[in-house]
Amino acid sequence: MITARKLFSSVAVATVMSLAAVATANAGDERTTTVKAWDLNLSKPADVQTLYERVQAAANDVCREEAQRHYRSTRHAAPLGWRSRCVKETVDASVREIANPRLAALLR
Repeated sequence: MITARKLFSSVAVATVMSLAAVATANAGDERTTTVKAWDLNLSKPADVQTLYERVQAAANDVCREEAQRHYRSTRHAAPLGWRSRCVKETVDASVREIANPRLAALLR
């Protein structure tokens, strides 16, 4: 049972870091990354916290890369506050997609 739960968590987390919820310069040009979760047991609060931190770090990396891509293509910085909104929306969407109550509680 725990092995199945870990497998489900790994598969779910591997697909959650999509920027589908965040507007990008080119529609359909989504940035994604994989967040490792196979080593975590999401019934343990410390592991849930670790997953949350990994999701947040990955969202920060993806949004930073998106802001840099925007600058390279337009020679204009992303609007003020865009990156922090990007990270927040990406983490929110990822946590909703994972659908783990303990992880959702950390978001609140």
